Amino acid sequence: MTKLDHEGHKLLLHAMLDGELDAAGAVEMEQMLAADPELAAEQARLTALRQAIRTHARRDEAPASLRARVVAAIEGPQTRPHRSATDFLRTPPTWRSFATAIAATVVLTIGLQHLIVNIGTPNAALQAIVSAQMRSQISGQPVDVVSSDQHTVKPWLASKLPVAATIVDLTGEGFPLLGGRIDIVAGAAVPTLVYKRRGHLISVTELRADAANYPATPSRRTLDGYPVIVWSEGERAYAAISDISPSELDAFVAAFRQAVAKERGSPGAPNRDTNE
Repeated sequence: MTKLDHEGHKLLLHAMLDGELDAAGAVEMEQMLAADPELAAEQARLTALRQAIRTHARRDEAPASLRARVVAAIEGPQTRPHRSATDFLRTPPTWRSFATAIAATVVLTIGLQHLIVNIGTPNAALQAIVSAQMRSQISGQPVDVVSSDQHTVKPWLASKLPVAATIVDLTGEGFPLLGGRIDIVAGAAVPTLVYKRRGHLISVTELRADAANYPATPSRRTLDGYPVIVWSEGERAYAAISDISPSELDAFVAAFRQAVAKERGSPGAPNRDTNE
């Protein structure tokens, strides 16, 4: 793909996020996202940025005293000839006004970036996980490798990721494995396992613990209408998302954690920090 093609795809991505694509264009864009991990990561970043601004950016109204001062400044002191706001706007700006406006813009931009970086990071990871779940459902491709055998899924993920993924067999608990895929969360490729429960899918994404800051005890959250249970265990963090009932999702998380603990406690368990 040429640089020009890539820039064109990014423009289409912005159009999709703004709701400017028709149905055919949206389907074509989803196919591009499924085939281009870098473009998918850009979508996750932009979606997370939007969500952070909507959630955290303050929209306070200016106090009446500030409004009065602005109006007074525009109209000028009483000793001067009266100038309406319209007259003021017609007056050519001086270099001082330009410098003040530029300085205010720089300060506002830096402050907004600082706000987004500091308070948006944890939610950005969760937003990326939910976006990946939505994308997998829309595209009809919930997994990259289809297999109910963990000994097939694990080597496939190991060939593409630097860290071994946690894969457990939950068939006996009523959650057979469908397969696995790779998602982009916080700019990193991470493993996501997909299990089945009747006609529903349950995705479990594994992250570095310091990338998510999830609690040690499973905690339920809701984002964009999706229930998500997050937790951490040692140096790893997990997020399970599905549209099954809350009690069934709780049961899945309990079975997953129990199986992981059993696997790690068994002799000859693989090293979690290396892909061996």
